[in-house]
Amino acid sequence: MKTSSLLRILAASVLLAGLAGCEHGGNGLPYKEAEHYFLRNDVNGRNVPTKITTQTEFDRYFGMAAVMGGQPTAIDFDRQFVIAIVLPETNHSTTIRPGTLTDEGGALKLEYAVSVAAGENTWTAVPLSLLVVDKRYERENVVLLRKE
Repeated sequence: MKTSSLLRILAASVLLAGLAGCEHGGNGLPYKEAEHYFLRNDVNGRNVPTKITTQTEFDRYFGMAAVMGGQPTAIDFDRQFVIAIVLPETNHSTTIRPGTLTDEGGALKLEYAVSVAAGENTWTAVPLSLLVVDKRYERENVVLLRKE
């Protein structure tokens, strides 16, 4: 594997590690953030669907990043599905903060915020956030709403 690929994997893992493992819900539907996954190098982030419902589909886009201090979050696609937020590749440290997930009558709506550091890095990464949601909340459409 090329050094740049390893750096992208490590950067994505670090970005996810700070966000992952938490249960969210508040006034919305519950979800947990998956950790230790990265966007595969042969995938264009713009082609990743927002809702992923099978392991085969998930593996088409994401790989596992086994790093010191943790294993990838287990996802049971018989009982769960994934909502993927994938941003364009960047050389700025970028954090995605998922917010409230709500049922809007046939569609799920997820609000999220993004923080981008001013300084440039010597490496690039594809910022992403993967949310694991119970299938009982699955709806036909998922709408992502970026809050500024």
